[in-house]
Amino acid sequence: MKILFKLSLFSLFIIACSEKNINKDIIPQEKLIPILCDFHIFDAAAKQGVIGNNRNNLVRHKHYKSILKKYNIRRAKFDSTIKFYSLRPKEYKILYKKVESEVIKKLKKNQSE
Repeated sequence: MKILFKLSLFSLFIIACSEKNINKDIIPQEKLIPILCDFHIFDAAAKQGVIGNNRNNLVRHKHYKSILKKYNIRRAKFDSTIKFYSLRPKEYKILYKKVESEVIKKLKKNQSE
């Protein structure tokens, strides 16, 4: 019984430590939301023809890279964050509700100016 208790405690410790390591590679939501907003605003502008686009997506990738640079985020960290949320669809949905809300706020602000 003691061995089972120690094994359970050890397993719990390992799981808790691994969650902390994962969180180091994840962009916090308060920083991720503006990044995703900028991505989607750019995509919408490109689809509407406001921003030039080309068939090879070079313009899009260049702009995405500049957005990550603006927020001082490495591509690998961004990719890890997207992977993290894609494995947690409920959290991803909540995140995107916040992104949608922020994009709407920006749209309303721009329309009132």
